[in-house]
Parts: sequence; C-alpha cells; structure tokens
Amino acid sequence: MSWTLRTVLIGAAALAALALMAERLWLAAVQPLWFDEAWSLAVATTPGWASLVREARVDVNAPLYYLLLHGWTALAGASDLALRLPGLLAVAAAAAIPLVRRIRGLSLDSRLCWAVLLFAWWGLDIFLGGRGYGLLLALSTLQTLLFADLVRAPRRRRAVAWAAVAALAILTHYYALIATAVQGVVYLVVCRKPALRTWPAALAFAPAFAWMAWHASRLAAFAGADVAWHAVIGPREALGMAAFTLNPSAPALGLLAAVAVGAAFLVTRDRAAAQPRHLWIAAAAALIALALTLATGAWRPSLTARYLIPTAPGLLLGLVLCAQGTSRPRLAAAALGLVWLATALWPGGLAEGLKRGSPYGFETASDVLLRHRMSDVVFAWDHEATRIMPPATLERLGGVFFRRAGSTARIHPLVVRPGDDLNALALAAAAGPQIGPRPGIIWIYNRAGRTAAAAHPPRIARLDPRWTCERFGDETIGSLACWRR
Repeated sequence: MSWTLRTVLIGAAALAALALMAERLWLAAVQPLWFDEAWSLAVATTPGWASLVREARVDVNAPLYYLLLHGWTALAGASDLALRLPGLLAVAAAAAIPLVRRIRGLSLDSRLCWAVLLFAWWGLDIFLGGRGYGLLLALSTLQTLLFADLVRAPRRRRAVAWAAVAALAILTHYYALIATAVQGVVYLVVCRKPALRTWPAALAFAPAFAWMAWHASRLAAFAGADVAWHAVIGPREALGMAAFTLNPSAPALGLLAAVAVGAAFLVTRDRAAAQPRHLWIAAAAALIALALTLATGAWRPSLTARYLIPTAPGLLLGLVLCAQGTSRPRLAAAALGLVWLATALWPGGLAEGLKRGSPYGFETASDVLLRHRMSDVVFAWDHEATRIMPPATLERLGGVFFRRAGSTARIHPLVVRPGDDLNALALAAAAGPQIGPRPGIIWIYNRAGRTAAAAHPPRIARLDPRWTCERFGDETIGSLACWRR
C-alpha cells in the first residue's frame, strides 16, 4: 500500500470517526433515556455524598461511575446530553489510547486499526453513554495494554499500574473481575518468580474488595431465584454474545470478519516477521476471560451481552494482531477498519435504532404527565427486582424527571408481585385519601418477564373510562402514562 493511499485511508477514517461522533452526540441529545440511564440520573443527583453512597449500594452495579457522575452533573447539569457526554468522551479516550501510547510490537498501521475498531465498536441505544460502559471500555483498553507490558517485563511499578487500573475497572463493573483474575493467573504462570516479586501491587485491589465485601449481602439479594431476571444462556446465545462482543453494530458480520482475518493469518502468515508474544498473551487472556464469562451465564441467570465489555479490547487486539501477521498487513488492517466503520455508520442501523427508540424507559411517559401538571403520580416499576427495593429509592427513581423539570408532583411507588393485577392496584392507589386533584400513573412493564403485566396486561383506561392512557413501546415491553380527566 503506497503512502498516498495510506494517507487517503487515514483521512477517510478520520472523517468517518467525526461523522460517527456527531451522530452519537445528536442521538445523545434527542433520544429519551432508557431505564438504566434514568437510574444513573436518579443516583447521580442524590443530594449529599452519604446519600449517594447508600443509593449506590442499593443497586446491583459497582459504584465508581455513580460517584464520578455525581460530581459531573453538579458541574454540567442533568440534561440527557450532559448525562451521556462522559461516556461518549470515554469511548473517544479508549480509541485514543493506542494512538497516544507507543505499543512495542504493534506497527502504526495496526495501532490505527485498533483505534478504529475500538471507536467504531460503540453502538446505539443502550450504549449512548448514560451508564458506565464507556468508562469500562476505556479502563479495559488501558488495562489490556498495561497487562501486556507487565508480561513483557515484570516490574513492580508496572504491576502497581496494572492492578490500580484493574481495580478501577472492577469498581466500574463487577464482571471486570473475571478478566482481571484471568490476567493475574496468566501473569503468574508466564512470569513465575519475577511475578511473585511484584506481590505488593496486589494491595491496589484493597478498595475494590472492601467495597465488594460491604456490597455482598445486597448482591446476594439480587441473585435470588425470585429476583434474577436474566435467562440462563445456551450455546446459541453464547455464540451470539461472543459475536456481539466483537461488533455490536453487526455481530454476524463482525464474526465473519474475524474468521476471515484469522484464516488469512493462518494461510498467509509472514513467518519472517517478529511476533509480539506479550500482545498475543494479552489477546489470549481476553479469549479465556470471554469463555469463562459465558460459562457463568450458562451456570446462573446473570449475564447479558454488554457485561462482556472487559474482554472486547483484548479480542479486538487479537484481530489486529492477525491482520498484522498476514503477508499484506496494511490491506488487512484497512479492511478490518472499513468493516467496523461501515457497520457503525450504516444508515439502516441508525434508522432502526431511531424507530426502536428506548421502549424500556419512562422519560417520555414522565414528559406527558408533566404537560398535564399532575399533583401526584403512582409509579409502578413492574420488574422482578422491585420487591427488594427500598420505597425511598423507588420514590426517587419515579420522580427523577419531575424533579429535573422543577415539578412538585408527589411520587407514590407501588410494589407488586407476579400474579397481581396492577391495573386495579394502580387505580386504587390513585384514588387514595393522600392523592391530590390531578393524579397520574406511570407503569413500566415487560410482559416477557416474571411480572404482574405478564398475567394482567395494561388496561387501565378500559377499566375506568375517566382515565386516558398513552403507551410507549409495544404490547410486550414499554411504559404507560395515564392521567385522569
């Protein structure tokens, strides 16, 4: 590949990255928050650090992102764009790491390719940025590089740096613990005595393990058979998740590209070229971590595809190493980058994302009731985990968009169990003696789960004609906003 063609390709990739970032910023501003992002907003805007820590412990997720978001929203505000901006910037930071940091054993073309894959990896909807996944991607990318450096030359300072970043990743998402444990074992096996001499670095994990110990009883409650809401995965689901981890925008195409570049490496491998052993070890550790993480999902109902993010940087590094090892490394790297950018910018994917929107959320439902100036809102999060939530947490969650808009509407959380008729319970609660003259109801439902809506679908307006309801989503999953005329 000539330098002129290389310059053209780099320029085209830069323009595509700018277009992709502009698209993400626009979507971040116009797409309603989905449910988990609303939860982030509710926790982040909790007044006072002590209350923030208590609310962070109520959730099943690790606390670091909530702590950072609390400080960020105090400075930047609580708009949808402000909430999502840190995550989007973290994705850009993840992509910048291979560019600003010299990586021994990786050519400039390969570093550019890895940066493109990382940046284009991000998808729509749940990845818009109002959760900790962008931060997790950035930390996991840095952790992968630090681990590779540590394997190449074990030093105490390098071990401390790797352990500190790994601890931050664990405090961002607990599934980072699996990738970290695999890297730790691989480090001990590969480096042996030099690795043992760096043992003081393990002290960097103390804050993460201390928090996890304090959080353990709460995590156990979420793991209960009557609360856990993820399905146990089988071989087909595991393959789909693995493909998703390569390229969320087009999992099947990502898997096909991975097979193609792997085959090209095996068939046309340049045996004269030096192979960066430490980078291959880092990629292999990510593959092992992927397999173990998928195994946990086959063992217990606890896994969804986005929890595999800690393995994504290492897997993408493996693809880049395969491309670099072929007889035409620049061409292979350019092809990989083109596939990831094309799928990320594919107009059909954007149109489908906009059409689908964020059905499992309640920002739009809250906006409808805000326009009707409700005095009181009965809030029903119809979910398996609701029964273990403190009423104050549900009240804060249900009122998050009302508080942001300056509304004084009072929120009345309603906890139901599978088999309950939430229609009748919500109407009764909205007619209670403590309810003001303009009551409303928000019902977030998922009829595919073990929920009240599974047995008794929403039909509030049919039961009481005085009520008007508007649905967001479809008959299976969505939210309902109701107000009494």
